Amino acid sequence: MVWQALKFSSLKKPSFPAIELSAERIYMRPPMIEDAKSWAEVRGRNISHIQPFDPKWPDDALTPDLFLRRISRQFYEWQHDRARAFLIFDTHTHALIGGMNINNICRGAAQYASLGFWIDEDCQGQGLMREALALTLKYCFEDLKLHRVHASCLPHNERSKKTLHAAGFKKEGFAEKYLQINGLWEDHVLFGLPKENWVQQNS
Repeated sequence: MVWQALKFSSLKKPSFPAIELSAERIYMRPPMIEDAKSWAEVRGRNISHIQPFDPKWPDDALTPDLFLRRISRQFYEWQHDRARAFLIFDTHTHALIGGMNINNICRGAAQYASLGFWIDEDCQGQGLMREALALTLKYCFEDLKLHRVHASCLPHNERSKKTLHAAGFKKEGFAEKYLQINGLWEDHVLFGLPKENWVQQNS
């Protein structure tokens, strides 16, 4: 797909809070308009790796217009305490390598949210997503004051299951036709982590 450069001066830029979560090898921050080209490049390079585990990509999935719509929605959700969106970067090269979304924040008596994440295939198997999850959980429990964090994955996604177990999540159930993935309603394995367990394993 041919990349069409964004004309930044003509676009209203969502202004996310200046938050950066840092670990030894990666850091995370909210997206910016200027990330559009890098985001399209890394996602485009990983179509066969990411798309089988994602909602179906629209025809304009890698265009500047979609990226702007995407981060505008994420900004709205952030403003209204519905979600938090982060991009993941390599600390040394500052290359964009993945994404982490804290979705469906529920307040009141529930105080939970659900995670969704992805990483560049070239970065798999190095423990980088474990670092990103550790940062995310600390942010969820200490900054957002959540009491539980949920996650789910396709039954055959062994990498995600292993990563979630390593972060302290426990398998809590199985949901038939739970999410629409790549155009099909797919079963998912459900995981959860309450704050008490997270505090215990990090004390």
